[in-house]
Amino acid sequence: MRHYLIVSLLTIVTSSCATWSPDYEPDPDVALGKLLAPIKDGSRPVDTIAAERLRFSLERLAARHPSHIPSQVAAGAVALESGEPQRAQELVERALSLDPTNIEARCLRVRIAVADGSIDLARKLVTDGLRLRPDSAALYESSAWLYQMRGKMDEALADLDAADTLEAPTWRTMFHRGLIEELRGEYGEARKHYQATLVLNDKCRQARQRLAGLVALQRVNSRR
Repeated sequence: MRHYLIVSLLTIVTSSCATWSPDYEPDPDVALGKLLAPIKDGSRPVDTIAAERLRFSLERLAARHPSHIPSQVAAGAVALESGEPQRAQELVERALSLDPTNIEARCLRVRIAVADGSIDLARKLVTDGLRLRPDSAALYESSAWLYQMRGKMDEALADLDAADTLEAPTWRTMFHRGLIEELRGEYGEARKHYQATLVLNDKCRQARQRLAGLVALQRVNSRR
């Protein structure tokens, strides 16, 4: 905030000398906020053309501001969703080189590693991240996800407990608990978790889909 006020004051002081600069670049935080505003709450679907425009705009913003970490991470996330994991990795690794403690960049890098089949690398990224940021709920959630994939459900639940203690979004950890119970074959418990997830966040499409699947499975089993 202090930096912003200083810049504003300097603009006023120098306005008599130069009212416009051809080298002016908008604040990357403001520019990024405007780009992400239409999709921030996730309630509106994004069509193919809009998604491509967003990807191009984020790439351009990241190129203009190579030291602006949020732009690198946002561009990386969209690149991964667009099926360009190599480009996503380049952007995220640039962000991590600037700030190894950045949680969003590290969690995204974990996703990229998992998508590439590099589970050991993903675990190392989480372990190193927790050494740097032991207060990160998101990294504990990522750790729980990795344990779940390895079939270590008790360890996954312990990490979700840690994430809850660090005030992770309850709907998200509740959904993850539902997945674990479903994998364990505890379908009744899984349903309860998915229902609780939807009470907390009715926009969680994955919880709604999994709950519908379990309800259908129960009906099929009841007819046998």
